[in-house]
Amino acid sequence: MARKKTANKAGPRRSIRCYLCGHVQDVSARTMSTTCPGCNRAIKVENVTVKSYLPVNDLQTCGEVTITKRGRVVAKRIQSGEGIICEGAMEGAVETDGPVQLGGKSSWKGQRLAGRSLVIEDGATLLGHVKIPWDRDEDASANGITK
Repeated sequence: MARKKTANKAGPRRSIRCYLCGHVQDVSARTMSTTCPGCNRAIKVENVTVKSYLPVNDLQTCGEVTITKRGRVVAKRIQSGEGIICEGAMEGAVETDGPVQLGGKSSWKGQRLAGRSLVIEDGATLLGHVKIPWDRDEDASANGITK
């Protein structure tokens, strides 16, 4: 019995930027992780949701980071490609190519918070240096980093 050939449907795609080297590439919308062709290192693409205490060295994703009301992240570095939504607590240096949203009872403490835009609801607590608007390319060239 002959098999039917089915058309290979390339589903929806999205453009991501490597949080390690800044290389831009297109991936499937369903991709959870991939290898960056720019630096040949594994990168996480999926969205990350933190619902409880999470102590890590680095929280890095090309997707979005969401911290719920009971969530707390303690990290040296928190990097996101699509933005950060925080209703809980964050500690660490934050960099995102998207917007940062801090809910009414949220808190952030760290050396630097950098993003495209910042939305702060009444009652949120910030302790550290904030750089808005922030562009990864401008920051790299200002520090003498070349690709």
